[in-house]
Amino acid sequence: MSGTEYTFSEVSAQSATATWENESARYTATWSANDSVAVSGQNYTVRVTNASVGAFELREVQSVDRPTVERNGTTYVIVPEGETQTLVPREEYLPEQDVLAFSVGDAVTYDGNDNETAVASVSESAVTVEWFAPRTNELEFGSGETTEVQDTEYTAYIESGSSGEPVLELTTDHEDYASDVEAQEYFAERMDGLRGVTIFSGAAAVLLVMFSFLPSRY
Repeated sequence: MSGTEYTFSEVSAQSATATWENESARYTATWSANDSVAVSGQNYTVRVTNASVGAFELREVQSVDRPTVERNGTTYVIVPEGETQTLVPREEYLPEQDVLAFSVGDAVTYDGNDNETAVASVSESAVTVEWFAPRTNELEFGSGETTEVQDTEYTAYIESGSSGEPVLELTTDHEDYASDVEAQEYFAERMDGLRGVTIFSGAAAVLLVMFSFLPSRY
């Protein structure tokens, strides 16, 4: 079917399963604004800087290794100096924050993904990155059901092979298949009726024979 190789992993009396490989399937991941992303073992916070031009930053998540205190809306780090303590603004105590800038189309590497990844889109609320890698896909065929394969619809029917094993057949002539099914159902109904008449006739004949051997009452 259109040059794609399909492998059937299962064919039963009622259904069949086929798999095929897409060697360059598209995968995506979405980072919401303010999400944390790990790069080279360091956590960064996603900050959208200009969605209209597709720009965003990954800003290093910094932590303080000392107690802090809030004063008039400012966070201070408590730094001991001999027998006294000094309050140092958090921004001054920490080293310069590492900031990584990106825009749509840029390559981006992050922990847990070894594929070549690029920025696909940027909105006010999220960043989407994409990469391409192999993916195994499945197709399910049910006997008498229609399945679309690469823009073509196939009707599946399963018959018994020469050794009794189930064999999947596919057709695009849906009307012909429906006519065959209708003819088979009509034939089955006629055969059921014929069997019923035969059984009834046989039973009647047996009864007549039995009655013929009954002794006369006169």
